[in-house]
Amino acid sequence: MTLYESLALETRNGALGDTFELQELTSEHRRVMCPDGPELVEKYRIGFEFFMKTAIGTTIANYARDAHSGAGGYNVNKGAAAKFLRVAPSTYKLLANDQ
Repeated sequence: MTLYESLALETRNGALGDTFELQELTSEHRRVMCPDGPELVEKYRIGFEFFMKTAIGTTIANYARDAHSGAGGYNVNKGAAAKFLRVAPSTYKLLANDQ
């Protein structure tokens, strides 16, 4: 599952509100240590998947559109569909999958 699909699953099941803050996704209760070869790597559980902290923030920002200015993240500016709406700093809302 992608990060978007994992977040959609959590919002659909009520584990995450419609509007969420990034710090909710990287809170201590989501933190796990996952094996990566001989080392353990810090990741965060969202849905059934595990994501690195940097990947969570970057992916959401790159696929977001700002609610006030309409500015898009890197991937949105390159033509990708926006998957998130930034409603406030570090606060996002999931957009429908067809947008």
